[in-house]
Amino acid sequence: MLQVLIQETGASQTDIAVAVGVSQPHVSRLVNGHSREPGIRTVRALCDGLGIPRSLAGLLDDQEDDTNRRQFLAGTAGAAGLAMIGTVEGDIPVESQDEERLLTVPSATYRRLEQRLPSRSLIAPVTAHLALVRQLATRNGHSPAHTRRLFAVLSETAGLAAWLYVDVEDRANARRHYQLAVRAAERSGHPLLPAYMQASMSQFAANCGDAIESVRLVADARHRLPRSAPTIAGIWMDAIESLALAQVKDGNALVKLDNAERRLSRAPTDEPVWPWIFRFDERKLAGFRAQVAGKLGQVRVADAALRIASDPHQAPKPRAVMEVLRAGILAQTGKVDEACKIAADAFDIGQTYGSERVARAVAAFRNKLGPQSGRAATELDERLYATYREEI
Repeated sequence: MLQVLIQETGASQTDIAVAVGVSQPHVSRLVNGHSREPGIRTVRALCDGLGIPRSLAGLLDDQEDDTNRRQFLAGTAGAAGLAMIGTVEGDIPVESQDEERLLTVPSATYRRLEQRLPSRSLIAPVTAHLALVRQLATRNGHSPAHTRRLFAVLSETAGLAAWLYVDVEDRANARRHYQLAVRAAERSGHPLLPAYMQASMSQFAANCGDAIESVRLVADARHRLPRSAPTIAGIWMDAIESLALAQVKDGNALVKLDNAERRLSRAPTDEPVWPWIFRFDERKLAGFRAQVAGKLGQVRVADAALRIASDPHQAPKPRAVMEVLRAGILAQTGKVDEACKIAADAFDIGQTYGSERVARAVAAFRNKLGPQSGRAATELDERLYATYREEI
């Protein structure tokens, strides 16, 4: 975030140090990645000095010691992707600064709420916010720089809307919003954002079973990457392509993952760069390997990968999807009862959070089992049948 701030406003490290109230050498260490985990006091000072709401840094109002410090990056630079605060007088007009900040905060808030609320309940407010951002981004009278920043916000918001539609299994609207996210990213002028959104759409296509389309989309996304792109960008794209290849039972999918793993081992200290606010680590790559191996019927490889990918802190909905994958692998080893119990628990999580994506994954798992008897299978069947008996 500090690097983007310096690039966008021309602020010096000394300017930032004065605004925040810390030493210039400390700012230098943060900017250069030598201090990757700032303490709570530093995070608080950065927020207050640069005008960033503390909530966007993962700082809780009543218990600020309980915070995910990585959220500082994800919640500020990741939310809008651009410096929107302007600490040097005259660099960013106050009107632009306030407009972008006000537009960004709701998007960041909705992203956090998505972890706790049904996606369907967020679609209306997110699409309404998207319409507002789109109207402002296309309005005449902005400076070119301000317009680019608004299109970056528009791209992020459209990407969020697309993800919500993915979760409720509305593929037509998900695809339409991913397309909007890519177009807005292109108009943002950001060197990485178009590739990120294009690759996100490719992953969506792969999960829909559209393997050929997914491979073409990710190839185009890789072509968009500048040479200065972070290493994890290419590794992530390799993982997405491997997922698409696995859809058509292409054994090269695991070969591509092996190559990605070797590249990842040579870049263990790469810092996240917006829009890649996540650290693509061994655990994330193992999650892709588990999916790919599962599709290729390589049970032992998938099971070993799942053990590495297991994350107790993962959000409920993605964790439920991984549990369905685990259930499928167990079923292939003959442990059908245990698999059905795991799938039923995942289904319950999906129902709690209104995730049609999880429900469809469980239904697909059950269909693959074919005729089955036993208490666990019967209980799972009752859960699935209930979705057709509930009142609207």
